[in-house]
Parts: sequence; C-alpha cells; structure tokens
Amino acid sequence: MWTKTETQTMRPSISGTGFVTLDITLDEASRVTYRGVGGTTGNVLSILAFFGWRSVPVVRVGSDQIGREVLREFAELGVDVRYIGAESALETPLTFQFAAHASSPPRYAFECPSCGKARRFTCELIDTGFRAALDYVSSTNVFFFDRVTPGAIELAEAARDGGAVVFFEPSSVALDSALFTKALRASHVVKYSADRIAGSLSDLLDSGFVEIQTMGARGLRFRKHSLAPDWVTLPALHVNGVADTSGAGDWCSAGFIHALEQIAQDCAPQDISYNQIYDSLRRAQAIAALSCRHIGARGLMRAAHADAALSDAIRILQDHQYCLAEVEPASEGAYLLGETSLPGMSPIRDLCCQTLF
Repeated sequence: MWTKTETQTMRPSISGTGFVTLDITLDEASRVTYRGVGGTTGNVLSILAFFGWRSVPVVRVGSDQIGREVLREFAELGVDVRYIGAESALETPLTFQFAAHASSPPRYAFECPSCGKARRFTCELIDTGFRAALDYVSSTNVFFFDRVTPGAIELAEAARDGGAVVFFEPSSVALDSALFTKALRASHVVKYSADRIAGSLSDLLDSGFVEIQTMGARGLRFRKHSLAPDWVTLPALHVNGVADTSGAGDWCSAGFIHALEQIAQDCAPQDISYNQIYDSLRRAQAIAALSCRHIGARGLMRAAHADAALSDAIRILQDHQYCLAEVEPASEGAYLLGETSLPGMSPIRDLCCQTLF
C-alpha cells in the first residue's frame, strides 16, 4: 500500500480537498472555549501533520480574517500551504459548536448566534484553481476528500492514477448521483456514518473497496469486497472523563490512515488483509476515544505530543482487552482538563462573528 520510492527515505505524504472551516466552540455562557482549523478535511490533514506526515490541502479560502487565521494555524501545525489560495470573491466557512452534555452529540451551526450571518461551504472553495495541484497529488501516498464536486473528483482520479491510496468520507449521498458514483469508483477506502447514509454503498463499490460504516456508540463495522461480503463489527472503546466528542470521527479516519501505513507498508490496496484492516481500525478507535477527553475537535493536539498520544491510545486499547470502561460524564475538573482556562478562551458573552477577529 505504501510502496512509493519516497517512503523509503522520507515521511509519508497525504494531500486532500474538501471541507475546511474555522471551528468556534462555545460554552453555556457563550464563551469561546476552543477555536481552530476544522472541517473533516481540515482536521484529518492537521492530525496527520501532527503524526509526522507531509500534509498538503488543496483548497481555497476567502481573503478575509477567517481565511488568514486558517492559513496561519495550518502553517503553525506544519501543514504545507502551497496549494491553499486566498480569493477575494470567496468566503471562508465558519462553524459554531454549542455547549452540550459531554457524552451527547455536538450541536453545530454555520449561522452566527448573534447576527445570524452564515459562512458556509461552497463548491468554489474546491473547484477554483485546483488543477495546479494535479501533478502533486498524484505523487503523494494518500489522497483524502469529503465533498463531491467536479474538482474533487478530478483530483481523486489523478491521485489514484498516480498510485495514491484514495480515501473518501462522504457526509451524505450527493444529489448528483453520477458524480457521486465517480467519487466512489475513484476511491480505495470509503468511510461513512450510518446516521447520515442509510444502508450500505455495496452496490456502488467495486470488489477491491474497503467499506467502513460508523455506528456511533455501537462502534463501527467494515468489510473488504474482494474478500467476503460479511461485515466485521468492532465495538466502541469507551473511556472515563469524556469532555467533548466532536472530532472523534476525524481522529478515527486519521488514526486509521496512520496505523495502516505502519501495518501494511509493503501492501498494495488489493492485498490488504482483514487482520491489517482490523488492527488499524482498532488503533484508530483508541486514538478517537482518547481525543474525547479534550475540548475541541483537535484539543488532544494541544495537550500532548504525538508520541505520547499514540502511546496512551495503545494503553487504552490494551485495557479494553481485559475490561471495558464505562463512559462517565465529564466533571468540572475534567472539562477544564486541570487548567484554569483553555487555549483561546475568551470572556465574550454577547458573541458575534463580527467581534471574533
């Protein structure tokens, strides 16, 4: 799976396109408890940079303050921003996450809770200027995408033709069924939520696909179509001290990609075994469970070094081999993770997107 010459002497590489936003997390008093690059693609590529990968997003942002903050944080995280362009005609997405019980699903909105202005994802954020990156994405080990647009499909097809492993994480079935089918056919791994896509995508997948379906608190299941039609189910890993479940799915995706790179180094996609997929997904579930102890989709990155986080995740996995821990609601101390404040915390109470920057 990871047979390109560069991997023998250089760190693995991932390129990707899709939903990149700035996340703003609010507590019950409308105070900002977390802010940072978000969106599925934004999180996955940031996490893999944290794990030591060369990470290259191919997206556009607006030439607004939000876009400048996205570019600044990407650069600080070690993400390669050569193919991120800022366009005055575009607007950078902004996502608000509202306070909820620690073990409850997060609540999100694009609309500012004060003025009501919405900064949403648009296809132009992918489809503007992407062709300059076609040659580059075909040279990376992995290509990740989570939105169905003509530009995303062209990038995915170029990456696959160049030998990259293509990972597709749709948030829903696209209205353009022909384009959605092309996205599936360009991919080696397809991961989706049972809550958002009912049933299976089996009828649309070729024999070599790895299909991963997440099922919330019940865990996930997978199958590889060239091996057997049966699902293999992996129950969820539960941890104490849950503070925030946002971003757990993105940690799972990034953790799976990272683990599979280590476990299946010399395998072509068609040769990956069930055991390799199982072990990689189990490691991915462990790092995702660990991320839930921290506020914000990538709060774990601000609390621990990568090696320490990965070692802690392995310990969680080992503990679950003997006894499953129950999820406990986060206490006040767990919510603050032992700190008097969280990075980026602001005393703003009458929050408006116009006052954030």
